[in-house]
Amino acid sequence: MIFRLVLIYNAAGAPLGPPGPCIGLAIVIKSINNFLKNESAENLHNVRISVRRLRYNMELFYALFEKKKFLRLYNMIENLQDKSGSVRDIYILRQNILLFGREDDFIIPDRMDARIDEKESLLLVDLRKELYAFLLSTELKDIMKLLKKKEVL
Repeated sequence: MIFRLVLIYNAAGAPLGPPGPCIGLAIVIKSINNFLKNESAENLHNVRISVRRLRYNMELFYALFEKKKFLRLYNMIENLQDKSGSVRDIYILRQNILLFGREDDFIIPDRMDARIDEKESLLLVDLRKELYAFLLSTELKDIMKLLKKKEVL
């Protein structure tokens, strides 16, 4: 399932509507779609970075939104940042273990490798679920409606 966010641009090529949250949401949606198509470490990193940037940009625009709607979306974004960070941590853990194993010439026990695989799988399932929930959420749809109508200004 692919979601698209269409930005409308003026004659000068600048996006119409509030630039921070609108563009940030577009980048997050694009990075999530890319990750869901190809769950590479690079695509996960892009999700994590785009979500983090959106979250911090949202804090700048807090006063422009209805508090209740803003906080619901903000909490979802914060949750995505935490979950994508957990999966990224497992990816980095695996890389570091393999790197240290090669450098010090030792073999990683199969049991440790299996436990990392198991934890990674569980975290990925949870992350996928949260990413789809975010894309389908009424919170995202509500904010998108507000941004389209420019009611936030």
